[in-house]
Amino acid sequence: MNGPLLEVRSLTVSYGGDSVAVDGVDLVVREGEVCLVLGANGAGKTSLLRGIGGFASSEPGRVRGGRVTFAGADVTGLSPRAMARRGLVLVPEEAKVFASLTVDENLRAVPMSGGRAARRALVDEVTAMFPFIAERLSLPAGQLSGGERQLLGIARSLLLKPRLLMVDEASLGLSPIAVEMVFDMLRSVVASWGTTLLVVEQNVRAAQSISDNAYVLETGSVVLSGPAGDVLGSERVRQTYLGLEM
Repeated sequence: MNGPLLEVRSLTVSYGGDSVAVDGVDLVVREGEVCLVLGANGAGKTSLLRGIGGFASSEPGRVRGGRVTFAGADVTGLSPRAMARRGLVLVPEEAKVFASLTVDENLRAVPMSGGRAARRALVDEVTAMFPFIAERLSLPAGQLSGGERQLLGIARSLLLKPRLLMVDEASLGLSPIAVEMVFDMLRSVVASWGTTLLVVEQNVRAAQSISDNAYVLETGSVVLSGPAGDVLGSERVRQTYLGLEM
């Protein structure tokens, strides 16, 4: 079994004083696996990802306690830019794209490393993984559907060549067809690139087919964790999450 790539120990995240969103969470993601974080709205899932990946200077949240270790190094509290340089990249919910730029310009705007030829080759490699991108390179990103914008956000993140890609609510607000498209692409990322994934989701049915391990968050704390099949097959998860989707 591969060793831990990401280790989170007793992580506590708060907003504005004493408002605790994440309360002493422990989490481990091993190299090459897909780890799912499941929870209802307000459970602390997004705050957990931001606590791991770093808060932007414009965001009010902060890490109050605990430790984040990535690839053996203590990265607690580093900025998102510093995290990305180390290979840990976050795709936020409703992935942000530059609506007035074309799809191709959105891809070229990513601060990739290497020379011009190497950057162009990487864009071509990522484009080949996402057929819709090749068909829409000249289209303004603002004209894409919600699912297509999410895929463009994932594609942009891959240009940073992450070792660990954190994806926040990839299915949020999408039609069932778009959800299937997004998770098909995530499966392709794992199969083709061997990228480690930490996926936050409410849509259990969409996420369960690609997940190796799972954690369930409630009010900022982990209440259940283990192999994805065991966690997602538990009575608690079936009643609370699958029951809502039937």
